Amino acid sequence: MISILFSNFKQIDKKGLWSLIVEDGIIQAVANKDELDISNQPFSKVHDLKENYLLPSFTDAHMHLSLYTLLYSAINLRDCQSIKEVQEKLEKGVGKELIVGWGFDHEQFQEERMPTRKDLDTISSEIPIFILRFDEHIGVVNSEVLRHLGINQDTIDPEGGKIGRFLDGQPNGILVDKALPTEDILNNSWIKNSMRQNLLKVQEEFFRKGLTSVSDMGINFDTLDFYRDMEEKGYLKMRVHVYLNEACLKEKERIEKEMSKNGLGLVQVRGLKLFVDGSFGASSGALYEPYTNDPNNYGLLRILPEKLNNLTKQADEIGMQLSIHAIGDRALTYALNALSCTRNRFLRHRVEHIQLANEEHLKKMKQLEVIAAIQPIFVSTDSLWAEKRLGRERIQRAYPLKRVVEKGIKVAGSSDCPVASADPFLGIYFAVSPKDLEGKELPDWVRKERIGMKEALKIFTEGASYALYENKGQIKQGMLADFIVLSENPLHLPILKIPSLRVLQTYLGGQLV
Repeated sequence: MISILFSNFKQIDKKGLWSLIVEDGIIQAVANKDELDISNQPFSKVHDLKENYLLPSFTDAHMHLSLYTLLYSAINLRDCQSIKEVQEKLEKGVGKELIVGWGFDHEQFQEERMPTRKDLDTISSEIPIFILRFDEHIGVVNSEVLRHLGINQDTIDPEGGKIGRFLDGQPNGILVDKALPTEDILNNSWIKNSMRQNLLKVQEEFFRKGLTSVSDMGINFDTLDFYRDMEEKGYLKMRVHVYLNEACLKEKERIEKEMSKNGLGLVQVRGLKLFVDGSFGASSGALYEPYTNDPNNYGLLRILPEKLNNLTKQADEIGMQLSIHAIGDRALTYALNALSCTRNRFLRHRVEHIQLANEEHLKKMKQLEVIAAIQPIFVSTDSLWAEKRLGRERIQRAYPLKRVVEKGIKVAGSSDCPVASADPFLGIYFAVSPKDLEGKELPDWVRKERIGMKEALKIFTEGASYALYENKGQIKQGMLADFIVLSENPLHLPILKIPSLRVLQTYLGGQLV
């Protein structure tokens, strides 16, 4: 048995100095420093935390770990302010067998439009070029990728997707939602070969940010095998919770076999990820009323309600937790209708994003005991353009957070990385702050949904951990000994200083990582 003493630390909401004992990765005792009896206890290690603050480490309940790992080798376009700047950055990739860029936001471009294949063809029409918008719902490819995918003037839009076209009907290289075969495009040797090294870099980045548990939403069995292999070889140190994609449901025996391993290691198969609609950024979130700036567009359904209901029942019957992506109000209705057919409430079914919800939606979520997986950081970007898409009246029901918390719905904090930064302090900041990072006041519909600091910390620790079935997120007996050390108390800091908080140490199972 490995027994470790942590002493001389503060807690953010308690007075005095504290100590705790960890045995085999579990917190066995927590008490005031002077009250914990350690006289006859032989410890393998003793950590004096020097009156710094000890908090539960962070959990990200919704991210795309494998995609972020893949894109670690890609060209970062997040700060580009124009298509010309995108082109200049992509030109640095000429000479590779595939040029990949990610993170662009066309709402920031001086040209006030999306890039097209013609913009990418100026770099090369022979080397495949693929760029992905930051929300992962829109990609732009050059002519070579269109040829590879077999997309031409006669190709019809797939169900739940859209192929962008020029006025003459020719594909313009813009691919939306199910028309966007990201896995197929990235199925490339030089990218795959970098996965192992990239994951180690990502893991170290996350530990520096205080993250010890993360998720990977909508993956296949190959990616699961990659994580298992990384754990077996001793490379994987963080806790990884995977949600399989729809195609995996065809192999129920394999799913049951993989889920039987839960609790035996760092990699856990948690559930099934389903998509109802797209995103507001791509104007593909499914709405009851059309987009204000696009009166003929009601968004896209990536799956029809009948099929959604059937898949939900299948997953529920074999004990899989459901994770259903629903951005628009119509999508949220369909997601909740599907979950109302499930029998196993103890599976902690979830709805992801919930970016437009009325009072009836929230009442039903509470009634069904559905977890809300929310990304507070989204308002940092979406607040710049969401009202243009949804209109003044509808925006008042958008991006709910405070309303969800006040209804007593369990909230799982997350980032949707690489859509947004995985830094939990940024997520916490945008859950509580009425201002952006530059100190500029956010719109009124954002400000009214802000919550308190204590609640924000809770959704990124206890709340996110609950959604992933983890017994952690609190500093108390019986919990996993995953925690972080800070020099300052976030409850007493000015809000604008939260993003600059730095983690001094991160512990996983009582071990420094």
